[in-house]
Order: sequence, then C-alpha cells, then structure tokens
Amino acid sequence: MFENIIAQNKAKTIITEQIKNKKIPHAYLFMGEDGIGKKKFAVEFAKILNCSINNYKETDIGACGHCDCCKMIDKNSFPDLHIIDFEKQNEIAEKESEKNKTKLGIDLIRYMQKYVSMKKTAGKWKVFIIEPAEKMTMEAFNSLLKTLEEPPEDTILILIAKHRETIPVTILSRVQSIYFQPLPENGIIKYLEDVHSLSNDDATKIAKFADGSIAKAEQIMLNTQNEFSLLWQELTKKKLPLVDIIEKSKKASKGRDDAIEVIDILTEYAMNDFRKQPSKFVGIINKLCESKTYLNANINANIVMDNLFIYINSKIN
Repeated sequence: MFENIIAQNKAKTIITEQIKNKKIPHAYLFMGEDGIGKKKFAVEFAKILNCSINNYKETDIGACGHCDCCKMIDKNSFPDLHIIDFEKQNEIAEKESEKNKTKLGIDLIRYMQKYVSMKKTAGKWKVFIIEPAEKMTMEAFNSLLKTLEEPPEDTILILIAKHRETIPVTILSRVQSIYFQPLPENGIIKYLEDVHSLSNDDATKIAKFADGSIAKAEQIMLNTQNEFSLLWQELTKKKLPLVDIIEKSKKASKGRDDAIEVIDILTEYAMNDFRKQPSKFVGIINKLCESKTYLNANINANIVMDNLFIYINSKIN
C-alpha cells in the first residue's frame, strides 16, 4: 500500500496495519513541514478506503488507480472526499469582503459538518482533510470538537499541520498523531527526474538544498533560470572561503539593478527561514534591508554585496 508515496515508511506501517486489522481511527493529525507529502498521503488513504476494485479488507494491495472512485479522487471530484482549506472557505464566502486568507473560521467547519452528518454518496468512507489545521480559529476548533466527540460511522477526519504544539490539547486527545519526516535526497532526486524530467545532475543539485521538501525543491527548480537561485543555500549551508564569497559577490554586483534583484531573491529565502527560526535570521533580514537602502543611495554595489555576503556566511556558519 501507499506505493505512490515517497519514503514516510513509519506512517505507511502504522496506517497499513490499521487498515489490515480493520481498526481505523476516526481522526488523525498528520504533522510535518510543508512539501513532504502529508496531503498526498491523506488523499491516497482516501483512495485505498474507497477503491471499488482492490478491497482494503481483503488485500494488501493499495488503490487500483483505475476505477471510477480512484479516478474521481484524482480529479478532486469524488463526492465523499472533502478538502477543507482556504480555497473552500473563499468558495463558500457569500461576499468578497468575507473572504479570509489568514484563518480558517467557524463557518467553514459548520459547512463541513453538514456533509459529515450526511450519508455516503459514492464510496465506502467519507474523508475530510483540513489543511492547514493550525490556522483554525479557536471558535472553529471548539466547533470541530463536537464532531470529534461523536464521529459518524465510516467517516475519517484528517487534520494537517506543521507542528503538534499549534493544535489545542482538547483536539489532540481525540486524534491519532502521526509525524511525517523530511524526505531523503534520493527520493527528491527521483521525483524531480520522473515528474519534471530533470537530469540527474540538476536534480541532485536542487535536492541538496531542498531540506527534505518537494515544495522547496520545486520552488528552487522554478528559479533555476536565475543563476542566483541557489545563492542563499550556498551562503547558509557551509562556511565558504573568502575568495569564493568575493567571486559570488562580483557576479551579483555587475550593476545596481542586478544587485537589488539578488537581494530580493535572498530576502524571500531569508523570510521563509525566519518563520522557522526568528532569532537566527532577524539580523540577516535587517542586513538585507540595509544593503538595499545603500544600493538605492548609489553606494558602490560591489562593496555592498561583499559586506552582505560575508555577513550572511559568517552569521549562519
């Protein structure tokens, strides 16, 4: 089972055993960083439970991928699989002003509960995937608690979040928590080769800096047309010789506009890492802003970038 999922052997073992023993909890919390396959795993789980050819009660084989149920799930049109997220919240908002891109509110959970209470339409199980669960308001969590306390038969709720600590204890006590690990480099390399047709050399270079995340690998891949797309990773992953730093600075400071573009790229990566470790990256973000100010004031670009690159490399390593 779960042949289409990269790595995540622990999660596969836990849920496969539950499927085989027909002891499937009514609610889960899938935890881990973005881009490591949590949602894909949840959707594959829904396919296994609802596949009309490979019966999970009688076989160790996963979903067939070819029956009507599997095809509808792949197309996100299966009536018993519900993705509860910001897109769904905005879809049900009556007015543009009611749309919320920062919190999943109680109205969304009430919308979900209407379908939770209904009978199955096309499959064997109803599956509800809530993502990102950590963005729910406390009102939404409290409303969800009622459903978790009295779950309908053949219904599974899967909450997807980065960290366990972002979920209220009252919710945690009613779900099974499963941790998803960062993906191995070889798994990301194979994915980039198979899905995006990258050469092994290009895929290997990207995977090295992807921190176990396919989402991050794809972000890097999309920026590969810019020669500075991997500069942040190069500056922050290892201590570089001064001669290498100066050479990179020279390439990045051929002109003021080029240097500003490089700073904008570095700032995007720095902000992503700042969200994970604020104290470690706040000084670098301030330095990036300061350097951009100097460039806009027509200070020599080469000097500005030399100082910036040396600072980043020494601050992190």
